[in-house]
Amino acid sequence: MIRQIQISEARRRLNELHKEIGPDETISITSRGKQVLALMSWDFYVSLNETMAILNDPVLMKSLKKAVNDIKSGRVTDWDTAKKELAIDL
Repeated sequence: MIRQIQISEARRRLNELHKEIGPDETISITSRGKQVLALMSWDFYVSLNETMAILNDPVLMKSLKKAVNDIKSGRVTDWDTAKKELAIDL
């Protein structure tokens, strides 16, 4: 969800705004009716940056698309079988 506040209000309330932002919420800060800044939780910011890094990595995207196609085609192995085949003891 995105809500807007004016930059003057953001300046006045900066010390408390972080308490009002939910995990996936963004506050759009406007100046003279134009969006100029976005305020979001640090975790959400990190998540967005990680997602952008994956989307911009052609090797990772190729691997992800292949994995999605494998799942759609039923080419999957359940976790218990995979653990046995890979000799993983968890």
